[in-house]
Amino acid sequence: MKKILLLVVCCFGAMWASGQGKVTFSPATFTAEDEVTITLDVTGTPLEGANDVYVWAFSNDGIGGGKDASTNGQWGSSSEDAKMTKTATNIFTFKFTGTTLFGQSPAELINFGFLGKSKDGSKQTPDYKPFKFDPLVFTASQFRIFPAKLDYTDMATVYFHQSLATDINLQRMTNIKVNLSFYNEAGDPVGSKQGIATVKESAILFSYSFIPDRVVTIPAGIKLGKFSYQFTGTVKDANGLDITTSGPVTEVVYTVFN
Repeated sequence: MKKILLLVVCCFGAMWASGQGKVTFSPATFTAEDEVTITLDVTGTPLEGANDVYVWAFSNDGIGGGKDASTNGQWGSSSEDAKMTKTATNIFTFKFTGTTLFGQSPAELINFGFLGKSKDGSKQTPDYKPFKFDPLVFTASQFRIFPAKLDYTDMATVYFHQSLATDINLQRMTNIKVNLSFYNEAGDPVGSKQGIATVKESAILFSYSFIPDRVVTIPAGIKLGKFSYQFTGTVKDANGLDITTSGPVTEVVYTVFN
């Protein structure tokens, strides 16, 4: 009798799972900057047999700081931008890039969820969530920034990998600091700060993390279009005295996330 009861419970569990639809992604893992294709099988859901299915998506489920997808529209009238492509009976696909879909930077995006719905919201699948974004993979270089794409309200980190420096002075540089300059959308200077002490993360890696409005005063109504950074320091001359040296000025253009 126990064996029969166990079999019945397992069957009901399988039926419940099959009644929730099926979700797959291509690629199977992805960062917030990758283009991803969702494939949704609505078999067993209230949308089974539908010709039109719309995505309703949201970011950072359960952790705060999330946004609805820019394509959502209104619950009672989904945007046509959210319409999925029907590829077979009960099979629908939708392509997106996380940073574009949610209007958030890679640093802000941790996970996302979504559901499929009719245009008027009278029928829907369960929520499918949460799906994590993989952290961005970077290629080390003598200068880099994280995240690679960011809004001017985001925290940014600039790095100097001294072991990868090609200039002899940069290889020998000590007392390493960084200069930051900020510009509005027209390219006009907004403010700068020089000689900021860096964090020595290892013997060969130096960094500085910042949010622009905590470094300089940004006038009300002004949006930043870009910033530049430059690592500086000292080296010994032939007489053993410290002389100033510096790396190149690197510009970073802010991405506008709607």
